[in-house]
Amino acid sequence: MIAVTGVLPHIELQFFILLLLIFSSYMAHSKKIKVHCSLMGTALILQLITIVFVMLPTFSALSEMQISGQLLLGLWVHHIAGILVVLLVIYIDLAVKGSVHFLGEPYKLMRPVALLWFLALSGGIHIYLSL
Repeated sequence: MIAVTGVLPHIELQFFILLLLIFSSYMAHSKKIKVHCSLMGTALILQLITIVFVMLPTFSALSEMQISGQLLLGLWVHHIAGILVVLLVIYIDLAVKGSVHFLGEPYKLMRPVALLWFLALSGGIHIYLSL
């Protein structure tokens, strides 16, 4: 079992990242694109830090535990969604900056990525609370 005291700061950080995403979305709708990009960059960096220092060690510990098939499926869905989010955010950023060629409009991916990020966050919170 994972100690709740170790989980709560991580969940609080995830809610902070969610607030960054919401405010960033508001900035994009307000046509303050530079602020939006800065907030998204901050959210991505914070997310990568939590992946490396919290999620990977937790997943490694869970791989040694006997857990239900339903929870294991939830873990994999959460991880795959999270990996897709990180890769897509990096890809969108590179496409908007002109560093990579993008077939179509990179801005059309932003809403689906935001939804995917929210679903991954919700799934992660559910996983932690289930443990």
